[in-house]
Amino acid sequence: MINSSNTYWIAGKHAVKAALNNTQRIKLRLCITKEIKLDDYNIKELFPEILKKEQISNLIGNSIPHQGIALQVKTLSQFNINEFLNNTKDNKDIIIILDKITDTQNIGAIMRSAQAFNASAIICQEKYSPKENTLIAKAAAGALEFIPIIYVKNISQVLKILKKNNYWSIGLNSNAENYLHQMSSKGDFFKNNIALVMGSEGKGLRDLVAKNCDICCKIDIHPSIDSLNVSAALAIALYEVKRSQKI
Repeated sequence: MINSSNTYWIAGKHAVKAALNNTQRIKLRLCITKEIKLDDYNIKELFPEILKKEQISNLIGNSIPHQGIALQVKTLSQFNINEFLNNTKDNKDIIIILDKITDTQNIGAIMRSAQAFNASAIICQEKYSPKENTLIAKAAAGALEFIPIIYVKNISQVLKILKKNNYWSIGLNSNAENYLHQMSSKGDFFKNNIALVMGSEGKGLRDLVAKNCDICCKIDIHPSIDSLNVSAALAIALYEVKRSQKI
């Protein structure tokens, strides 16, 4: 009997291919339509079930596009913050901290940006964040297999732990005085390990979280726009950090 509380479906060609290639991922069931070419996938011990598109939709949820392929999996093993820090050796590491961001599409898009700019982890608050699921996996388009999500009880406490481990934390906040792109001129700021802290679009960073960041910055956008979507803002911030680390 499969325990459904820690299993879910991954849907779509990119996400399924990445999951099949992940040796840490436990795979339970692979369903495909007859149009899918199995030579493109690392199926190993799995025996694919040939189903109609409608049957796959009924299994995973009718609102989720699946491109004719879906993989039932167990959730990945979780790191805690101390295990992660013990395994991190880079001098210019980047991690992402999400403060009360709950939208699965945003979290998935954030994971894609994290993978694109070689961030090493995403930290979420356990109480307010959705756990690994079909919608996040779909939006992440495979990035979920490369970027670990670390769930913590208290983000402010984690910021203090990161500071002791040579991370500088930058809070992205539309009310901040400093512009992110100006920070590259401030000595060796970006030569450190960096934690980018993102708040929700509606309320931004909570006061205590912002207070525990080393600095809060904003992105230079046209004054007619109040704020960017959080995943778009993060992509810009990641680009700026990576660019500045190379200067």
